[in-house]
Amino acid sequence: MYYLSKETAVQAFNSLIGKVENKFWGLLGILKTIKSDAIHSNTTYGMLDGELAFWLDSQFYLSDYNGNYGSSNLYVKFSDKWIEYVNERFFKERINVYSLIAFLYKYESFEVIPSNVDLLSRFSDDYHLGSEIINEWFDTTPLHLDFDVEVLNPSVYKALLGISNNTISFDKPYSVTARAGELSRAPFLQTLYAGMDSIKCLLILRENIDEYYSSTKQSKEYGKFCSEISQAYRPYITAIKSKPFLLLAGISGTGKSRIVRELARACWDVDSPEYKEHKPKNFEMVQVKPNWHDSSELIGYVSRINGERFVVGPFLRFMVKAIHDPKHPYFLCLDEMNLTPVEQYFAEFLSVIESRTVDEDGVVVTDPIVDYEQTEAYKNLIDQLFADNDEERNLYLKEEGGKRLTIPQNLIIVGTVNMDETTFSFSRKVLDRAMTIEMNEVDLYGGLTSRHEQIGKLNFEDLVGDKVEGVDVYQENQEVCNQAIQYLQEINAVLECTPFKIAYRTRNEFLLYVVNNLPYRKNSQGLEMTQNEVVARALDEITSMKILSRIEGDEEKVKAELLVSLKEVVSKMLPENMRDSSVSLAKLDEMEKKLSSGYTSFWS
Repeated sequence: MYYLSKETAVQAFNSLIGKVENKFWGLLGILKTIKSDAIHSNTTYGMLDGELAFWLDSQFYLSDYNGNYGSSNLYVKFSDKWIEYVNERFFKERINVYSLIAFLYKYESFEVIPSNVDLLSRFSDDYHLGSEIINEWFDTTPLHLDFDVEVLNPSVYKALLGISNNTISFDKPYSVTARAGELSRAPFLQTLYAGMDSIKCLLILRENIDEYYSSTKQSKEYGKFCSEISQAYRPYITAIKSKPFLLLAGISGTGKSRIVRELARACWDVDSPEYKEHKPKNFEMVQVKPNWHDSSELIGYVSRINGERFVVGPFLRFMVKAIHDPKHPYFLCLDEMNLTPVEQYFAEFLSVIESRTVDEDGVVVTDPIVDYEQTEAYKNLIDQLFADNDEERNLYLKEEGGKRLTIPQNLIIVGTVNMDETTFSFSRKVLDRAMTIEMNEVDLYGGLTSRHEQIGKLNFEDLVGDKVEGVDVYQENQEVCNQAIQYLQEINAVLECTPFKIAYRTRNEFLLYVVNNLPYRKNSQGLEMTQNEVVARALDEITSMKILSRIEGDEEKVKAELLVSLKEVVSKMLPENMRDSSVSLAKLDEMEKKLSSGYTSFWS
């Protein structure tokens, strides 16, 4: 086994002294102790005080403790501004994340010497901190960390640090007499909940506030509690987080393009200028034209009139806006996307969207949508896109080690879809790369009491995922992932010997969608759901999105027995109390009726 070396552990401590408030460590302890797959604002999380005390002792107490740890409940709720508040108030100086990791994992054993990427990934998972938060809070410059085969002992660590007290403190290193795990006396949790303005960051209580108050956030403009509001838009939010390419299908006038605009608006505070704009700055709508036979109108093209010049399309212009504002999701709505075959005008995007991967900094990256070329046209393109930033412009023009025009992780593409005699059907290539949600239900009372959709405030991490493949979520969520895979195996057994059988891409999207739905534990009536019900609901929804959307054909291609068998698999997976509200069972019933006329399809 390998351990971080004594020298590395001491260097880590010395690099952190005087740079962080003690309450930061209390916050880390809370994040580590919370039993959840993700942290969301305005959601109450429970934990045992003994587990938090044990973590604090293991990190900061340099002596033995043989007493018992408590088993009482603690509850914490994070504010809308907790990430910004921590960044502004908990750090005296910016610290390096690898120094922090070296301190936190000073006693940990490793079977093989981990890389910086491995350590950062583990830290991110253990403390529920996504790449966006890590990049905002910390310096992420890689550090060389030494390893040894000898484990560090707390008493040895104390001697190496040269401190007399048993409890480490980062504000005043030698002034703490209380044991680190004494929550009411030691400076880690006490300073966090006793501060007069700590409510701006989080609430720490002995009682579950949700049992006494329905919600701690209400707005006159929203009219409903955010915790209730989010449930209606959960499928859109979690589908986008799973894959930032969404198709909204439905009859004309159901508000498909409107909901994209309102999702973009919900990324801003309700009293901000951006929220009040008719068109939020993070929203752009492009009307697809029937005569688009290539990408020149959307992405751009090279004009050779009077020299080589790149005529920039709306896609690239909006993409660069997203690049310049990486902390907010940006929505590009392609209205009536299927007025012409999508592969003809969007081939470049369909290709690079499948190249998504997570880099060593935890950021989702893609191949370039416009590749680097030593041409006058490419230089002209970069000059136009980065006219106001010479430094950025020069980086994109640099041949070796320069930046490239890749799809930023905060760019979300949503296509609205009508199915009638004027439109084209989607190929399997498009459907395999997109999430699909049908919007055919019309609430005639909708939009009469408020000008804007009542979505609630959406944070960056609600919409932008930092996981792109099944391997990114499987290890931490094996139970629910195995449940999804077993269900997919039954689906694939039904689809055997048909062109509709699924492979790894769909499996990955199933796993991501299920895991991204785990924090949403309330049903449409606001009642708490079990984990099995949450997983079943997600599997039902993504079956419609990714399996049924691909099935179409006449009676030779789509046998009635196929649809019946799929219904049996879905029904078996769903708890009995959820079958009446199943979107997949309802769609399969509809497709069965269509097949009686000789042809069936997912699309209405």
